[in-house]
Amino acid sequence: MTEDEDIISLLNWGNEIGKEYPFFDFHVHPFDVLTGDTTYQMDNKVDDLFIKGSVVYRTPSITQKSALFKEEIVQRPVWNSLQAFILASRFAYTCTGRKVFADQLDLVGFAGAILLPVARKSGDAERMLAAGAKMFGKDKRLFLGCPIPIGLPPDDLFSFYHSAREKWGIHVIKVHPNLAGIDFLTKPGRELIEATLLAAGTLGLPVVIHGGMTPGLEPYEMREYGTMLRLKEIDWGLSSAPVVLAHCGCYGLTESEVPDALSILNRLFDKYSNLMADTSNLTIPVLQLILQKVDRQRLLFGSDALYVPIWRAWLQFLRTICQISPKPEDDLIRIASLNAQYCLG
Repeated sequence: MTEDEDIISLLNWGNEIGKEYPFFDFHVHPFDVLTGDTTYQMDNKVDDLFIKGSVVYRTPSITQKSALFKEEIVQRPVWNSLQAFILASRFAYTCTGRKVFADQLDLVGFAGAILLPVARKSGDAERMLAAGAKMFGKDKRLFLGCPIPIGLPPDDLFSFYHSAREKWGIHVIKVHPNLAGIDFLTKPGRELIEATLLAAGTLGLPVVIHGGMTPGLEPYEMREYGTMLRLKEIDWGLSSAPVVLAHCGCYGLTESEVPDALSILNRLFDKYSNLMADTSNLTIPVLQLILQKVDRQRLLFGSDALYVPIWRAWLQFLRTICQISPKPEDDLIRIASLNAQYCLG
């Protein structure tokens, strides 16, 4: 079978299953997570498209050249410096809006995506929610998340999340401890995450936590705020709603570090029945290991778009699950459909 035939076969297989079991991408970023920039202009030629400068939007397509599955081609670049990270982010987010994500979802026949904005300074959360409603609110397939607001005291978080749900229709809360500079092991950081978990449980909102390193951040300690060695110290059972550890806690780790992170993840699964994890932005060998070692009942599909196009992450996920799983169809339905629907209520 040629590469093109393999791609077509995988997509057809997934599309047939998706007709009965709708698929969801549980990890998509509407804006660049580093800058949080929402200063786009509405395109005057294409509806629901928001752009920077004079860029020309190109509808995504799948080609043999761009869909290679060689293991040495990893999904995310190795960002060894903040400057490289910023350049990659700016390139990925020259265009956004309902049009961009609708095209991505249509390409793979998905029913929906969870949008996860990341706030890094005071006022970011409110600005992103307003921009998100404007840029994505017309599409009921796009479920807007709410970033943890920077600078608010723990006692004000419930009111903020409640108001965000009423005003902006949020479906999820997103916490990125590395980029937000929140150290869960300090008293202020622990109070923030515990208040968020309690509020999320009361409001019935899932919480998505970045899991792993973030290369390039300064000071260096911030890079590790989301590692499993730190996340294991939090009482995730404070929320009665699902809590999702993004990237299975493995983002930015070397392959030799991944087994220890997964060991901690599995112990947390044993301890907290509400805990889940997503598969976003992982290299193929790491994804293979996760599908071998982690309970399918606790996994969600995620792409990390637009840093990784939804279609590319989906094709790599389809191929990997076919290679690893003794029951690929059952596992695909569980991870990409049933678990997501459970989390979304």
